[in-house]
Amino acid sequence: MIFYTPGHGIISDTLIMHGIVRILSANNIFNGKVKRIGERYEVHTVSEPSKNLTETFNTLYRMIEIFNKSYNQTLIQYSKYLSKINASNIDPSHFKNWIDNLYKSFNEFNISLYLTPDHKEKNKEGRKGTKNLFTTYLPLSFIYGKYLQESYMISEKQYKVCSSCFVLNTLGLIFGTTVIVHIDEKGNKNVILLTLSPSREMEIEDILVLQRLLEKKPLWLKNDLPIFASILYILSLGETLYALQNDVDVIVWKIQKTVNFQRANKPISINVTNLINKITDIKYNFPEFPRFINDCLINNDDGILALNDLALLLLYGGDEYYVLRELSRILEKNKCNYRLDLLAKSII
Repeated sequence: MIFYTPGHGIISDTLIMHGIVRILSANNIFNGKVKRIGERYEVHTVSEPSKNLTETFNTLYRMIEIFNKSYNQTLIQYSKYLSKINASNIDPSHFKNWIDNLYKSFNEFNISLYLTPDHKEKNKEGRKGTKNLFTTYLPLSFIYGKYLQESYMISEKQYKVCSSCFVLNTLGLIFGTTVIVHIDEKGNKNVILLTLSPSREMEIEDILVLQRLLEKKPLWLKNDLPIFASILYILSLGETLYALQNDVDVIVWKIQKTVNFQRANKPISINVTNLINKITDIKYNFPEFPRFINDCLINNDDGILALNDLALLLLYGGDEYYVLRELSRILEKNKCNYRLDLLAKSII
């Protein structure tokens, strides 16, 4: 049995892949493979999960029901699921519609739709989508935007997907994505979203290992992280992924809201297999590495630039001594009591 992602672009298809895998695991289906075909995925397994999504994800469904009845903002803060959606959303006016649409979509979900590769075409999803489809929000679709050029005319057209794609996109955001948020003193919001995927092929069980790293609650930071710093920061947190046998790509994209202007940076996809191995070596020699980042680097401007330089060094090589001198200066300036020689042991 093969489930095909529908071809909505690298961001949406990766989120949909994570959503399918999560549903399989919730139905105790762990045997199988995920294959990446360009910007799309095939999920190979021996069994089809239950179509009763409200039973499978009862906690999430009940949380949505409670919020829709009360609109209690406290629920957003304490719910891992709702807080992830809220944190990634840069337009507050969309949050209620997002939750309403998710509630409706749960009851219409049908995973059997993904047993053929032409699901998108059959449902006429995309910028020409009909009124019975759901608009994808910027965190789920990156840069599809409103505009369609057709017959030498430009018209306003939202990118729309079916209820099942809307559900899987949101499940992928919750369980297969890490969200980093920074709001400056003027109220401008920057959101970095990061997910992981197989470069070519990976066991379903290994995809679930990736999700264990990614499904944490949103991270609210004092500073706006550069992209490469965010990659190193997230991969250094939690469990080390040294047991993975296949190549891994990180897919990261950034969305921003300044006053009433919204924008999305083009996503980047980087093979991070070697980076994960280097992080494993660093944490073996320098177990306090994640705490070192949190205490000394993540909360000051010099520190995040040094973290970005360290990430670039680990990814692409460079002058190790320059980066170590930079880190040493920051440790001295901030009176951080960490043994930098243990980090040096892993990178020189």
